[in-house]
Amino acid sequence: MICRPAHAVGFAAICAISGTCMLWTFTNASTTAFGLLNLLLYTSVYTPLKRVTIANTWVGSIDYTLLFIHSIGAIPPLMGWSACSGGSLEAGAWLMAALLYAWQFPHFNALSWNLRQEYSRAGYRMMAVTDPGMLKLL
Repeated sequence: MICRPAHAVGFAAICAISGTCMLWTFTNASTTAFGLLNLLLYTSVYTPLKRVTIANTWVGSIDYTLLFIHSIGAIPPLMGWSACSGGSLEAGAWLMAALLYAWQFPHFNALSWNLRQEYSRAGYRMMAVTDPGMLKLL
């Protein structure tokens, strides 16, 4: 075993706490709130839904961050706008979030097609596994 579950949970907790503290210290309250919302959606809603329903992609498109390394989705641009503007969100912020939310579906569905066997083996309910015909229409 490369990493014990307790070590993984400990590392995740340290990253979540330190990341939240950094956002609070270096940005503002609304950016920190978006960061916490992103963390909550990703860990408590999106990830568990992967084994239940293809609707996980809709939730993932709101906050999808690929473990916070590659930010894609609606919340990260709202965080950036909020951090730069002192906490206010103008129409441009919401437009950017809407564009990235909409873009996530063709982007993820194309990537998931190549990984459909792995998703199937892991028990993930992705459209590429549950309804490949529908995926081709998108």
